[in-house]
Amino acid sequence: MEDTLAGRRCLVFLDAHYPGADYGGNSYISQEHAPTERLPLLAELELLRGRTANALIVLDDVRIYRRDFRTNAGTLPDWVENGFDQEATFLELIASFESTHTVHWHGEDTGYAVLWPRAWGEYELKKWVVPGDQTQPFVLTLGVPGTTCISVNRRLLDARFGNRWLVGKGLDIGGGNDSIALYSTLFPRIESVTVYEWAQGDAQYLENVRDNSFDFVYSGHCLEHVMDPRVALRHWLRVLKPGGHLVITVPDEDMYEQGVWPSTFNTDHKHTFTLFKRKSWSPVSINVLDLLRDFEREVSVKKAELLDHSFMHGMERFDQTRTAFAECGIEFVVQKL
Repeated sequence: MEDTLAGRRCLVFLDAHYPGADYGGNSYISQEHAPTERLPLLAELELLRGRTANALIVLDDVRIYRRDFRTNAGTLPDWVENGFDQEATFLELIASFESTHTVHWHGEDTGYAVLWPRAWGEYELKKWVVPGDQTQPFVLTLGVPGTTCISVNRRLLDARFGNRWLVGKGLDIGGGNDSIALYSTLFPRIESVTVYEWAQGDAQYLENVRDNSFDFVYSGHCLEHVMDPRVALRHWLRVLKPGGHLVITVPDEDMYEQGVWPSTFNTDHKHTFTLFKRKSWSPVSINVLDLLRDFEREVSVKKAELLDHSFMHGMERFDQTRTAFAECGIEFVVQKL
């Protein structure tokens, strides 16, 4: 083993427990085998320590040792043997690899730990983001967390949102603490919402989201933050199922930036948007109708609207989206053909 580990790049996969009843045993808790055979992971890590600088190590079912580690499969059942009393030892052993590896925890299935060799460069494994994934806790924020919050009452008055557009399993791109997921009980045909944020990857490319995987894609005030909105829309449509809807809002340049560029209300904005006008004061303006024409063979436009119904004209210049009523934006909805 030492020659192989020293001479080649290797993948080492370790299972955290003896599989018991999966392989003919009577139970997942048994005294028929020695402790290091029933729960072999600690002994295996001791054996590997200091010998695996060129090996990728994947540990399966880490919830056996981590009592409060959240996984998609939930907590460890009582009828499975655990190593909770050795959790501190387990974490210390993992930490002992940090001189040669970076440690990454994943909550898929029953929980994984990935020890990535520093000699291989930057950690490059990305998990697929799939419908139904809960990528962050959904916690309501008091006050006005964002433009999705402001939009809810307006959208509830338009039956198309609840009956046609926000239907099935959705992806919210850039939802942050104001995701449409927070309000999903108000749109009863939503089955689930997965939020795609920095922790999941680059919103412009969605490189870890499979083609044709989501029933709807939603994004509130994110498109203005990407480097190339046309490239972003290409990928946002790519992950949408045929027949599904893309529901997008962006800030309107005259109501939000109000004639000033770079934006003083959000310095991360890379573009401004207008619904339709011949000439813009903004050097980075994007005409939404022109943008949609680039996709005319791929989508059917269902809606394009200037959300100016609650904008207060004539006021001193300030960010009106910080109020509870002024959306200051443009909304468009398209259906993928």
